[in-house]
Amino acid sequence: MTRFFGMKLAYVVTIGMFLAIAGKVEAETSAEPLTQEVLAVPLFKSRVVKLDAPVTRVSVGNPDVADILILRATQLYVLGKDLGTTNVLLWDANDRLMDTVSVEVTHDLESLKLKLRQLMPSETIEVYSVQRSIALRGQVSSAMAVDTATKAAEGYLAQVQTARKGAQFEQDSQSRREDKTVGEVINLLQVSGAQQVMLEVKVAEIQRSELRRLDAQFNAFNREAGNWVWGGVNGGASFPDVVFPGVTLPDGTQIPAGRRPVFNGIAPWGPAIDEFAPNPMTIQNQGIFASLLTNDFLFNLAIDAAKDKGLAKILAEPTLTTLTGQEARFLSGGEFPIPVPQGQNGTTIEFKEFGVGLAFLPVVLGGGVINVKLNISVSELVSSNAVAVSSLGSSSTFLIPSLTKRSADVVVELKDGQTIGIAGLISDNLRESVQKFPGLGDLPILGALFRSQDFINQESELVILVTPRLAKPLAPGDIHLPTDKFVEPSDSDFYLMGKMEGHAEASATPNGATTGGTDADYGHRIE
Repeated sequence: MTRFFGMKLAYVVTIGMFLAIAGKVEAETSAEPLTQEVLAVPLFKSRVVKLDAPVTRVSVGNPDVADILILRATQLYVLGKDLGTTNVLLWDANDRLMDTVSVEVTHDLESLKLKLRQLMPSETIEVYSVQRSIALRGQVSSAMAVDTATKAAEGYLAQVQTARKGAQFEQDSQSRREDKTVGEVINLLQVSGAQQVMLEVKVAEIQRSELRRLDAQFNAFNREAGNWVWGGVNGGASFPDVVFPGVTLPDGTQIPAGRRPVFNGIAPWGPAIDEFAPNPMTIQNQGIFASLLTNDFLFNLAIDAAKDKGLAKILAEPTLTTLTGQEARFLSGGEFPIPVPQGQNGTTIEFKEFGVGLAFLPVVLGGGVINVKLNISVSELVSSNAVAVSSLGSSSTFLIPSLTKRSADVVVELKDGQTIGIAGLISDNLRESVQKFPGLGDLPILGALFRSQDFINQESELVILVTPRLAKPLAPGDIHLPTDKFVEPSDSDFYLMGKMEGHAEASATPNGATTGGTDADYGHRIE
């Protein structure tokens, strides 16, 4: 009986304690916080918060975000452990809920703002922490400032990732939080001012050439009594086949016995001449020739003498406009086919570009400075050094021309409207050659018959100039085109007067403008 009474008493006490605890929890839950505060704490840094009343107990909603420690009855120590938000509940000595504090652990924005002011004191950039990312907002003067601010913010994100992997925060390895990713930089910066760049390129080249040539060719034959024939040659000779008597020629002609040997069906003076024949004489352009024939002597002379001078002017002025940070390309020329043999499978065709090519990448920097990455090339087709290609599967032979090319690939920085020469070339090629018969070629006057000499001199001057400009679009009425002043000729102008253009009216150009042609500005207004 006593044991049963004791169990009943313990049961009553337990029920009473549960009801008391439930009533206490209900009272605490229904209590309203005295104040609501938002406490911003930089990541991996701490803050000390002063309280208005003594606190005996605290509770942290997410201990992975922040650590809370009571230093004194009216002081709290808060340490930011991870990016995010949580709340802290504060109780007094009577277990009454005194206050609720919202804690937001953010990036070290003050340090980032200080670095940005030190790097770019003239720029106004606002920095915000958006959960695990960093947002940048404001207006800057150049794309370089945008790049600098973005890289500085990315450095703080990398610092977060590196510190999280360290051993100084061992509690992170025991964290129950799954979201440990590093955020990104949200770039809301805007670049003020003109951001379109127009690049003017001038390629100017002068080529001069001089050729002097003197080539004497002769052959002489003299027949003495008997079968001996002697002579001389300057210009080369060959040894042709000889047909002897008693032999039938390919065309069926019978050579009777007792006749002299013949060369190509013709029997000249003697058998010795048939066995030795000079190469044919040629004159490329200018020269003189002479021939002497007697009963016993034959003399042929050809003098190839020339003096040529050449002059060539090459001028290309491509202009291209694009947005800062965007690459632009321009080609004025064409493509020529190149056959590529494929063995037994035939031949395929590839194309190679030629002409005036321009590619550039501008970046507008601070202070009106423009950084330009430029590639310029000027090429043209030439017939010299052409290559003949044939395929095993085809009987055709393809002739591929060669290219002469001038190109430059540079990176420069200029202010708006400034000009710089990115490439220059002065080339002077001199070649001389003399071929002469030993001894006889050194004789005065007559020695010219035993010499062949060439003199070639080639000079070239090349310069490439670039001028970047900040440009803005024009109104349609302010644009002048090269075709504004062209008027189609009438029948009387074309047939009677032989004119290719008619008379331009005063209103032929937009807004009554009287200027145009290739000297006007097109498409963009220069600031």
